[in-house]
Amino acid sequence: MSTTDTTVLRAGRPLVLASLVSPGGGYALEHRRDGTAVLRDRVQGRDLWHVGVPGTAPGQLTLLDDGRLVLEAWPRVPVWISADPDPRAVTAMVTDQGRLVLTDPDGGLRWSRDPVSEAQLAAHRPATGDRLLPGQVLSEPLVSPNGQYRLSHTPDGETVLSAPGDGRDRYVWSRSVKAPGELTLGTDGILRAGTNSMVLLRWTGRYRLDPEAVRISAVVVRDRGDIVLLDENGDELHDSGSAAEEARLDKLRRSEDRRRAREAARPVRPAGTGLPRDWFDLLDLSEGPYTLTLVKHTDEGEVLRSLGAPAEAIRATTYRDLLQASLRDPDSDCASAFAVRTGDHVVLVEPCGYQAVERGKDLSRGTDAIVCYLDYDGWQSLAWYRDGKLLAGYGEDDSTRLERGKAAPRGAERSVFVPFMEEIGMGRYRQDEESAFLPPAVEVAFLAARVRPSGEDFDGAHAGAVFGI
Repeated sequence: MSTTDTTVLRAGRPLVLASLVSPGGGYALEHRRDGTAVLRDRVQGRDLWHVGVPGTAPGQLTLLDDGRLVLEAWPRVPVWISADPDPRAVTAMVTDQGRLVLTDPDGGLRWSRDPVSEAQLAAHRPATGDRLLPGQVLSEPLVSPNGQYRLSHTPDGETVLSAPGDGRDRYVWSRSVKAPGELTLGTDGILRAGTNSMVLLRWTGRYRLDPEAVRISAVVVRDRGDIVLLDENGDELHDSGSAAEEARLDKLRRSEDRRRAREAARPVRPAGTGLPRDWFDLLDLSEGPYTLTLVKHTDEGEVLRSLGAPAEAIRATTYRDLLQASLRDPDSDCASAFAVRTGDHVVLVEPCGYQAVERGKDLSRGTDAIVCYLDYDGWQSLAWYRDGKLLAGYGEDDSTRLERGKAAPRGAERSVFVPFMEEIGMGRYRQDEESAFLPPAVEVAFLAARVRPSGEDFDGAHAGAVFGI
């Protein structure tokens, strides 16, 4: 606790009925007996602003460890808080220009309150057109000359550049000043949000800048989607760089439009072709993640053990009971698998799991194993192993290649899946969002294994396991 005047207030050292004085002594933040904290111009002998409620019992002015400067009334009742928590703010001081600031260990600014009165802020004129000029406030959005981009400032301190999107505006660029109040450009060339002059530092990310050392003559919104700050000579002081990103996104949008046009021009896959999906719907696998594995010439128990399940964990269970058992302890790291024999194959179902993706080679020792995986985002992977060797494999990054029916990028026989892809017209038919067909990787996997599953195959009790991983 400090009861004497100081020039620096550090975290954890409250100021009680004393002053935080600027280095030159011209300004001071005074903690007074009426419970307020007042910034006083000691040269002109006048109070500039105050926080707190006059007449309350004085407590203390404290810089908390979380970076907030707090004025408390007795007993420990907060009556004013500087801003949101910012652990980088470790010291408070008053500058020789009368600004109350919070700084980081390197001297960079984290927050400020300037000696600007409400009357001075209210005197700013509304900005119009594509630029904010000295003495103006951004009360209505700035609009680029071509009308495509709008710069606005929200009451909670976020500056946003937006452009028309599909049904609603999209954000092109945004910066949070972390201070309430309207955005103004003072006649002194300083950008402020309310009384906070951190705008330039937040926009540029250069926290060692002194806002008073840079005089801004205009904030301009340009047709390409850039926000430009001009200095007093009219030269560019800072460019948001958003135009380059806009150009990149525009290129992507045009490419996507062309892809959609090509996709829309493709024929629709005839109804009734391909494998049935009643079994797939029964297992409720419409969304990932899940793994389906087909292992030839083996039994259910052997497949589960090769997956990593201990013998004592394997038991007869229904699919629904297996799901419930796997969810009993959601915080534990466990895998679940359901093994069903269909013809000369065992179909291994891992709801929400992917152990077979990692153990495909082991599952194929002395036989064939085809592993199909679909993740949360709908990306698919597909691999065919024979006796521990990869014949063909598509990873998640190869989903587009797989959906187009192209040969796998990896494996000893990279085209082994292609005939089955051609059988269902992959790369030829339109890919509809709401499809009545199985996911391509799943259908190809079962066609390649020559397994035609049905809902009856997965009904009732089969071998299953829930085990730790």
